[in-house]
Formats: sequence, C-alpha cells, structure tokens
Amino acid sequence: MSRFQKFKHQTRDAIHRGFDRHIRLAVTGLSGAGKTALITGILEQLLYANETQQLPYFKVKQQQRLNGCRLHTSSNWQVSRFDYEGAINCLTGDTPKWPQSTRDVSEIRVEVKYQPRSGLAGRVLDTRRLTLDLIDYPGEWLLDLPLLQLNYDEWSQQQQRLLNAELRHKLASEWLEKVNSMAIEASEDSAEQQLRELAADYRAFLRQCRSRKLLLLQPGRMVLPGELEGAPVLEFFPWPLSRPVPDVWAKRLQEKYRYYQQHVITPFYQKYFKYFNRQVVLVDVLQALQNGEDHFAELQLAINELMKSFSYGNNSLLKRLFSPVIDKVALVATKADSIAPQDHQKLTNLLRLMTQKQRQELQFDQIPHQVFSVAGIATSQIKKLSDGTTVLDGINEQREFVRVGAPEMPDAIPTGADWRRGYVYPQFYPGFTVQDSPLPHIRLDQLLEYVLGDKLK
Repeated sequence: MSRFQKFKHQTRDAIHRGFDRHIRLAVTGLSGAGKTALITGILEQLLYANETQQLPYFKVKQQQRLNGCRLHTSSNWQVSRFDYEGAINCLTGDTPKWPQSTRDVSEIRVEVKYQPRSGLAGRVLDTRRLTLDLIDYPGEWLLDLPLLQLNYDEWSQQQQRLLNAELRHKLASEWLEKVNSMAIEASEDSAEQQLRELAADYRAFLRQCRSRKLLLLQPGRMVLPGELEGAPVLEFFPWPLSRPVPDVWAKRLQEKYRYYQQHVITPFYQKYFKYFNRQVVLVDVLQALQNGEDHFAELQLAINELMKSFSYGNNSLLKRLFSPVIDKVALVATKADSIAPQDHQKLTNLLRLMTQKQRQELQFDQIPHQVFSVAGIATSQIKKLSDGTTVLDGINEQREFVRVGAPEMPDAIPTGADWRRGYVYPQFYPGFTVQDSPLPHIRLDQLLEYVLGDKLK
C-alpha cells in the first residue's frame, strides 16, 4: 500500500472507533493457555458462519442478518499478521498437529457485514460493517506488565516471597548460593562482569522454572527474549537475599531495571495495548490442577496481577477516539474438551473462585464481565456407554485413537487431601482434514455473542 492508502486506512479506523464500529480484542493469556487455538477457532467460526449450524447462540447468524465475514488488511504495518492459514494447515495436514505457540506479537483483522435491525441504522441502512482486530502476543512478555507498577525494591520483595515456595527455592538453590558468595567479594572493578554472570544464571533458573510449569516468570524477556537476545538490558535480576544489596551493585541493578521498564515494557504497552476495548482472558485451569497446588496458586496470582495492568472503564466518544479503555471482559477457562460436558459448569465455577478479587474490582467499576468454559478447537468426542459411563474419544500424541474415562473435576478450590490425591486430564491432539472446516468447538458461539453481539444489533 502507498502512504496515501495507509493514511486512508488509519483515517477509516479512527472514524470507525468514533462511531463504535471497531473492536480491538485483546486475547490475554499465559504461555500454554490456548491463545493460538482460540483465535484460530474464532476466525473459523466467523468465516464459515453462514455454512455451519455450530453457532446457535450467535444471534446475528441465527436471525439471518449476517451477510458474511472476510479477512481484511490491517492498517498496522509494524505488526506481523496472525498466521491463520498456517494454523489451519497444521490442524488439517497429513500429520495434524497443534500450531506453534506464540513467539511474537501478531494481529489479524476481520470485517463483519450484517443487516442492522435496531436504532436509526436499522431504519435507514441495508447493511453495516464491524471491524474486528484480534491481537495475539506471547504470554511471557505479558508477565512484564505488572512491573510497571513496582520499583526495583518492591519487585525484589515480591520475588523473595515467591522464592520461599519449596519448588522455586530448590530450583534456585545454586543461584542463591552464588549470589551470596559473589556479594561478599563485590567490588567496583568486577561489578559489571559479576552482574552479567549472575543475570545469565538467573535466566537459566527462570527457564528451569518454565520447564517445571511455573508461571510467574519475570522479566519475561529473559524467558523469550526475541530481538533482545544478548542485549545488556537483560543483565539484571531481583535481589533475593534478606540483607541489603552491595552498594557497588545496587545502582547498576536499579538502573537496568528502570531502563527495562522505560525502554522495553512501556513501549510494548503503548504500542500494542493502547487501543484495546474488549478483552478475553484465557486461563488453563485444568493444567494448573494437574500440576499441583504450587502451580495452581501461582496461576491464580499471575492472572490477578495481570488484570491489574489493564485500563478498564466505559468508552465515551472521546475515549474511543483518543484513549479507549476495555469496557467488556470475558474470563475463559480453556480446553473444556478434556472433561465431560456435565463438568463444564464446575470448571466455570472454579475460574470464578480463582478470579474473585479481580471480578469484584470489575463489578465495583461497573465493567461487564462474564465467565465461560470453552474449547477453541475441540479435539474429543463425548460418548455415554451402555452402563452410563461417560468417556472421551480422541487421538493421543502418537496419533493413536484412545478412549478415556471422563476425569474428575473439583467444584471448589482443592484442599490438602484433594491435592495429595491429584488430578489428571487427557491431552488430545488434532486429527482433522480440510473437509472438517469449520473445525468443531465448544461454546465459542456464546463467547462471540458476548464479545460482539451488542455491536451487531
């Protein structure tokens, strides 16, 4: 596109925001929560909406007012396009597999054309259009947003509390000993080299934490550095000991931390989060249950910390144009195809309990929010045997057909005895062909109606 065309697209976007015809949907979730699968599923259902009976709760479709949906060129040339076609090829290829997890920021634009039926538009217009931008970004980078609200000492204190947990303390033991011994020998001449070495070891510790399924890993760019691989900006770490940080280290650590806040986190926030006006927060509750009590507690902490980093409020005309805020939130428990349908409500209720504090904040600020259990791409089939047993049929990692009994789903946050007994949930893999489009889902139509329905009347 020429500069004139780019200006034209950006002007159109501003007009659409002003008239509330443009939604920028933030798909928020930690690594492994299913962001790629959910975005792919949403695109599948929208693009094939008029060729499927899978959307009974999507009113614009059921009222036969949906003319159609198409992918459209985004006006943001600095962001990679979400590879929807590549994701479908992975899911329906000769050897179907899950698409690669998110490694960088990407977005994709969908244009929804429909027949309005309410308000002035319903009386004078035959058709209207709604522009939907779906934005995907690595969960590892997302975890940096809470750091904008903390100075170096506050962040270090938070990390000290996390290090008290048994698993983290065990994984960090060698690094802690090294920090302790090198701090005794800290000197002005060797400070830079010592901090560089300790930062590299801290990064190795974070990656160990990631391999053990721990979630609140900061700074996120140490886990997934992207273009910052090898950059000096990552040569810092939280002070993990109870005694004061050596004077020759203190200034350097604080400066690196502030630089990271100002030159890495803040531009990322301003560039990609500035115009969000709807949010879907994805939470892999089942994986946290399976990984145990420490992981579950860490997921709960991480999600609540993340939600503090977003701007929520009501979008007036001026706010939509110049400083939009998120005015509607969907909290989504993912991978609902791993449990029996009769347990989906338990999964929903468990997510309600996990996010109770933040939901109370949303309720106090009068921000509409709702909790769902969803599968963006459903890979299992539910069957009830003659003896009344519910089973799940699917494909395992070895591409073999498997049948498993429906696993147990708690209806409240587990207690000590429940954790000792443990939870196990099947992990199914895709086994689709191109003829299966639109790919099956669980409750995406309800999610679409909640997120988009009020704009499609």
